[in-house]
Amino acid sequence: MKRNAMVAAAFLTAIIVMPASANPGAKSPAPEASAERLYGIPEGVDLKRIVGKPRLVSTDYFVFRDAASDERRLGGYVDIVAVYDIPMEYFLEASDDFASYPSFVPYIIEATILSKSDSTSRIRYHSGIKFLGISVSYDSIFEATVELAPDGSAMVGSRLVESLDDAEYEHYTSTYLCPVTIEGKTMTFVRYFNRPGIKRPSLGMLQVLNVFASGEGKRQVEAFADEAARRAASR
Repeated sequence: MKRNAMVAAAFLTAIIVMPASANPGAKSPAPEASAERLYGIPEGVDLKRIVGKPRLVSTDYFVFRDAASDERRLGGYVDIVAVYDIPMEYFLEASDDFASYPSFVPYIIEATILSKSDSTSRIRYHSGIKFLGISVSYDSIFEATVELAPDGSAMVGSRLVESLDDAEYEHYTSTYLCPVTIEGKTMTFVRYFNRPGIKRPSLGMLQVLNVFASGEGKRQVEAFADEAARRAASR
């Protein structure tokens, strides 16, 4: 149990990232490493094989020293896909219900809606974990937008507006949803993207994340699926 707490504490710092390299002077050449959102179904994904089974598509992670501030930083991304036999409307409802995140999203303790319009919300998140003497917490403000496309797909994306504890220099997340048909049945395709930027990462963080972050990332996707299923069952 103590090991699980250590993993969770390290993982919290970069919610669902899995490092592939730790060259202090390197930055990822992957286009995803500078993307704010990822749309569509990645080429080569077999939808039948990921029904109810989140899959890591790609990831890259790196530590570097910022030229302007001379600060040691950690950047990168993770891209996860899955298909669920749950109506898309409930995934979208859960993804857009930011105030309810503490009830089902791992590590989010509080979520306060600061402002909200038809498609844009500004949310203050307090995320953290405390277990067996290990305590990690973060305080940040994100702007989230919801896009509904003519083809029936949807995008819920967010970006860091302010790191109130100066722990991050950037952070982007997105959840792309679209209906897919598998063996004559309509299901929901989910693409979850997370690109954090951590200031002053602790020593050993890359190694811990390299082992455990992929599984923790899938857990994030599963949390949304469980909530969507719960909402569907209650209607």
